Amino acid sequence: MARGRPSKKGLIATAASSLFRVSGYQGTSIDQVVATAEVSKPTVYSNFPSKLLLWQEVLRLLISASDTELHTLRESLAASGSSFTEGWIRLWHAWADNPDRIAAYRIHWGEAHKLTEDEQLLFKGLEEVLIQHLSHWMNQHQIPEVLFPQLMALSREACLISKLAEPCYSHPDLTLQIEQCIAP
Repeated sequence: MARGRPSKKGLIATAASSLFRVSGYQGTSIDQVVATAEVSKPTVYSNFPSKLLLWQEVLRLLISASDTELHTLRESLAASGSSFTEGWIRLWHAWADNPDRIAAYRIHWGEAHKLTEDEQLLFKGLEEVLIQHLSHWMNQHQIPEVLFPQLMALSREACLISKLAEPCYSHPDLTLQIEQCIAP
């Protein structure tokens, strides 16, 4: 393979990711992946013997990219002296504004019957990335851990669920609710 040239496996996973994002798991076929990646069907199957294994690879790549993205954002927020609430909301918006993560939620919440325990565990690993970065942000600002479930529920509803359906809260509503939650 030439240097700087993406691997076939990487091309296939990237193509599949874009198809899963648009069409979901059920709506994406291996034939579509073949056409989008511009590789042969045997090439796809030699790298990913099943669509489930391909979805697992997409999730692994998403976990890694998400961890890097949130780490960079969290460091930037800390360096700029962002308040707890501002940083918390920015972390959540970064999470929910990513179309690949939204696709993962749609697939895992709406098409779970098609997935095995392995995919469910990978999805939990994806969510764990968010939880770890939010927990770290709370610790940096000395927010009591006991508030984590309440802050998660508020933010999940306002930021994530609103991306999957109609918006539930405006940004000022979430800010006020978080401020009330963490107030002494």
